[in-house]
Amino acid sequence: MKFRIIVKAVEKLLGMAETSEGHRADMFMPDRLLALSIVLIAGGLASIVLAIINSVNWVIGIVIGFIFGAAALLCWKNQSIHIISDEQFTYTTMFGNTRTYYFSDIRGLRRNPDSMTLFVADDKVHIESMAVLSDRLIDRINTQLEKLS
Repeated sequence: MKFRIIVKAVEKLLGMAETSEGHRADMFMPDRLLALSIVLIAGGLASIVLAIINSVNWVIGIVIGFIFGAAALLCWKNQSIHIISDEQFTYTTMFGNTRTYYFSDIRGLRRNPDSMTLFVADDKVHIESMAVLSDRLIDRINTQLEKLS
C-alpha cells in the first residue's frame, strides 16, 4: 500500500493521467519497473558515496545504477499504446516518440523470448513481456491477426 502512494506521487510529478478504465494506457509498463528504477538510481547514489569514501572502484556502480535506472524509468513513464478509436491507436516509445497506426495495418506478430514485435505497415511496435495490455487492445490485435490468416 505504501508503494502505491509513491507510484501516485511519481505519476502526479510526471503528469501522467489515468484513462476512464483506471489505467494509464491500453498497454503500459507495470509499477514493478518503477520500483526497479528507484532501486537502481538509489544504488547509483549509494555508489557515489562509497566512491568518495572508499575507492574509485564504485564508479561502475554509479554508471550501472544511473544508466539502467534512467532507462527503466523512461520505459515505465513513456512506453505505451493508447486506443484512439476502433480503427486507430498510438504507440509511444520509451524515448517519447509517438506514432499513430491503423489496426488494419497490422501485418503480423512475432513472439521473441523476452518480448513481442507487432508488425504494423512498414514499422514495428515493441511490446515487452512484462507490459500490461488491456482486453480491448488484445481483442483488436487478435481480430486483425485472424483476418490475415
